[in-house]
Amino acid sequence: MANLSISPIQIGLGFGLALIISLAAYRLRSLSRSGALAAVLLGTAVFGLGGLAWAALLLGFFISSSLLSRLFRRRKQSVEEKFSKGSQRDAAQVAANGGIAGLLALAQVFFPASPLPWLAAAAALAAANADTWATELGVLSPRKPRLITTGKVVDKGASGGVSLLGTLAATGGAAFIAALAVLFPPADMGVAPLWVALLVSLAGLLGSLIDSLLGATVQAIYTCPQCGKETERHPLHNCGTPTVPLRGWRWLNNDAVNAACTISAAGAAALCAALLLPVIGSPAQLPVEGGYSMKISSPAFSDGANIPAKFTCQGENVSPQLDWSGVPAGTRSLALVVSDPDAPGGTFIHWVLYNLPPQTAGLPESVPASERLSGGAAQGRNDFGRIGYGGPCPPPGKPHRYIFTLYALDIDPDLPAGLNAARLNQLMRGHILEQASLTGVYRR
Repeated sequence: MANLSISPIQIGLGFGLALIISLAAYRLRSLSRSGALAAVLLGTAVFGLGGLAWAALLLGFFISSSLLSRLFRRRKQSVEEKFSKGSQRDAAQVAANGGIAGLLALAQVFFPASPLPWLAAAAALAAANADTWATELGVLSPRKPRLITTGKVVDKGASGGVSLLGTLAATGGAAFIAALAVLFPPADMGVAPLWVALLVSLAGLLGSLIDSLLGATVQAIYTCPQCGKETERHPLHNCGTPTVPLRGWRWLNNDAVNAACTISAAGAAALCAALLLPVIGSPAQLPVEGGYSMKISSPAFSDGANIPAKFTCQGENVSPQLDWSGVPAGTRSLALVVSDPDAPGGTFIHWVLYNLPPQTAGLPESVPASERLSGGAAQGRNDFGRIGYGGPCPPPGKPHRYIFTLYALDIDPDLPAGLNAARLNQLMRGHILEQASLTGVYRR
């Protein structure tokens, strides 16, 4: 099992923040009682597990959408009869809009080195925000919307209707969350800010358009026999008359459509990021192949050659012998990180080792899997969730690269044992004197 790295203090702070915000929203009638309870659970997961980078996105969505709902409440009264629910969100609405982000925050705990869960969560919230902004502002358009599938003019507030103002509002809502993602990224995420903005914005807008497409085709729509008007409300219309089915799938209500909106955006962002990761990676945070005077090598394989099966999950799964030279003057400690940049879920960490004395000239084969090694070196947790070395174990298919990166640092060798690569990268930032790398290849 992966190292959860859950901080009870952060969870407690997340719960406290979520409780305060949810109670305030309940008092302001932005949330119902069930919605407030759901928001506490969601906020605790997102704030407590993800920290500031995740909290900023969720708060940005909730605050901006709630403000728009309150600002234009009177202007919307004429079309509220078409919506399944009012602007006071209940538990189902909270789950539909933010549930995917909460699940992805949990996924990030299990895959701490991957940027995909956070990018997918940002896209999901961008889609929810885009859909909300389009709904709240689109009804203010002076022109009637048109059905997204046929272009037929429909009444304001009709499911599947789009307008220029609504589409611009959706674009703005997605871009707002994208801007927060650029301003508050996770530490060492490894994706360039421009790509973050593009992925989150476009995926968010895509999600909102899918919402409209489902609304125009398969969402459950009813009619009121008394008023003769279409509505999402069931079983009773605003006038108190029972509504009857008109079209669509009975089980696909507005909450289900909103959930599909966020899921599609999250999936699109994650897929694009996974396919484009070698292109969109931030150069300052990707492993650099080759150093300057410092060199690293192995008698087991040469740079760019195949790694023998002995050092993989199909063999003995022991670490290879490593040798290095040219450690620069002023080095106070060394660190080694082994990564697979070709892993399906983003860069996968196979070995984290640090606190090596600067006079060390290499490592023997089969370094033991313990947090503390002789000589004072420490080992961290890899993405298999274990301390020490985890050999190449790619899925069948194309060969993967495994980059052994050695860092010469100007910090004392007294870092705590058990760090993961993300935390080590944070501590090394600004302290790397030089680095060198050795790349091996393995294919199953």
